[in-house]
Amino acid sequence: MLVAAMFSTTAVKAQEDVNPLLKYISKDETVKASIGGRMYADLAYYHSDWTPMKSGAAITDARIHAALTYGKFYFYADFGFGKGEFSQKNLFAQYTFKATEYGVHSVKVGYYNEPSSMSAMTSTYNYHFFARPFAVQALAPGRALGATYRFFNKRFFFDQGVFAQFKYNEQEEGNQGVSVSGRWLYKPINELHSTLQVGISARYQHFSGGTEYAEGVLQTSVNYSSNMQSYVDEDVTFLDLDLPWARNAFSITPEVLYRSDRFFTRAEYIWTRVWKDRDDQRLFEQNLGGQQSWQTLPSWQGGNKLRPTLLNGGYIELGYLICGRAYTYDQEYGLLKGMGDKNGLEVVARYSYLDLSDITKGDRFIYGNNKFYPDSDGDGVAEIVDYPRWSSVDGGKAHAVTVGLNYSFNQYIKVMGEYQYTNLENVYFPDDKNFHQLQLRVAFAF
Repeated sequence: MLVAAMFSTTAVKAQEDVNPLLKYISKDETVKASIGGRMYADLAYYHSDWTPMKSGAAITDARIHAALTYGKFYFYADFGFGKGEFSQKNLFAQYTFKATEYGVHSVKVGYYNEPSSMSAMTSTYNYHFFARPFAVQALAPGRALGATYRFFNKRFFFDQGVFAQFKYNEQEEGNQGVSVSGRWLYKPINELHSTLQVGISARYQHFSGGTEYAEGVLQTSVNYSSNMQSYVDEDVTFLDLDLPWARNAFSITPEVLYRSDRFFTRAEYIWTRVWKDRDDQRLFEQNLGGQQSWQTLPSWQGGNKLRPTLLNGGYIELGYLICGRAYTYDQEYGLLKGMGDKNGLEVVARYSYLDLSDITKGDRFIYGNNKFYPDSDGDGVAEIVDYPRWSSVDGGKAHAVTVGLNYSFNQYIKVMGEYQYTNLENVYFPDDKNFHQLQLRVAFAF
């Protein structure tokens, strides 16, 4: 039964939320079409030490999607209207080669998720928590315009491709960036009632665009940010980092997943290194004769330090199905499916963390000036000087524990409840340490 489902070419499709209610199948079954949608209505109460988050209710997601299968071709379009704003989601074409006893091969072109962490690849309707973890939101890629090749069978899964940085080439200055990403899995256990998989994702990015020129030199940059694992107030103020002069970045993400009929656990760790580059010679020459003139290029570089930045984060999730048929597994995408049985009830828990802080040893933060300064003599007191410029950055550190209870009336309607405690460390928010949030979601898909 497992092998038959895996190698059926008609099963190779997008990871849709549910089996659509509105569909058409031709008599010879060569043409299949469907239209569906989904909506989330969230209610959230937040309590924080100092800086308030906005409690309330919101339609956090609303979508319409359409799919068409013609022979070995599959087309999918998905558009969002959450919070009253239009957004383009998935839009792609896929061709699946003839399946053999060795596995299934396919190629995909369009706008969709880059191969990356299993959390990022999972549809939010199939997710067992309100939001993806901090680290996935900040460090894992989202949708991009590109092309991929995928292969999977009972034991292995390979998915890799090349992507453009912006879907509409909308960088303000400079050229389009590019990324190469992939996800590779091995499944030593892959049966109808249980799955164990281990794997790794990797991504390389090259940044060629930016938002401004500094002394005539284009300043490339990248931003890493996450909300507080909530969408009623999805402000990224507390976890937000801009890295000017970013030129290349590399991320690596090991993962593990185990699921049985009644239990699942999964975990990932994301490590990211960002290399920076700038035209030091030109910037040095532009300052010759000015107030910030330097006698030599090495002295200018010593006063304007530039070094790589290291970021990381991870999570572990657990779930137990109290009522319902069983947890199931998506062979094509290597993912745990969502809870969708009639009268299904599950309890879930998660620990997650994110570190967007990379502080140079000896640098001190002065709250009045909102800047880092060096402590060159090591006496614990920062020296408020213009040079050398600090190389420290702090976008915040967060640790969160989440527990939830989810109930599905059937595969089309479910209710989710969640409590989360978050501890924050961010030099720009010294009075904000503890965050509590209660959330309730009513979700439906058709």
